[in-house]
Amino acid sequence: MDFKKHIDQVLHGDVHAFEIIVRHFERKIFAFCYFMLGNRQEAEDAAQEVFFKAYRNLASYRHESDELLLAWLYKIASNHCRTLLKRNNKWYHLMPLFRNDGNEKSAEQAFSDKADVQLQLLEGLNAAEKEILALRVIEDRPFQEISAILGISSATVRKRFERIKVKLIKNRNQLEGTRYEQRFEY
Repeated sequence: MDFKKHIDQVLHGDVHAFEIIVRHFERKIFAFCYFMLGNRQEAEDAAQEVFFKAYRNLASYRHESDELLLAWLYKIASNHCRTLLKRNNKWYHLMPLFRNDGNEKSAEQAFSDKADVQLQLLEGLNAAEKEILALRVIEDRPFQEISAILGISSATVRKRFERIKVKLIKNRNQLEGTRYEQRFEY
């Protein structure tokens, strides 16, 4: 699909042309945000914000190809998710001060406890590692493109990806060990 035409239309005042761009890329951007944030609602909000930021900054985008448009959207998503993760990390440290003393879980906590176990494997990964993992594994992007999106060398991306794989294997082994131990507790 030729998005140059749609971008030009948006830049000339046709707001509806941007909807075509959003519809084409929304699943990829949502999946990336969900992988980074680990929460469906936050990912939906983040994806909307990414497209809002893209719309506002479309005039500064140099639209040579459709692949570069997706890379540009990933860059916006990456920066936005990193900001949210930093903000959430601050809240994480403040929340114990406001903790409910009751042992009863909220409906959201109960649902969250049953959420995808695979996300537990990502514990301990920082935002940069999640970005590389999402772009390489979920979006199947080559190391060279990831390098351009993140602004680091291709060799660095490869090296970090190998380290991430080692961390994930370690997390999986620890998670499996914990589950095994829980089966035999009385």
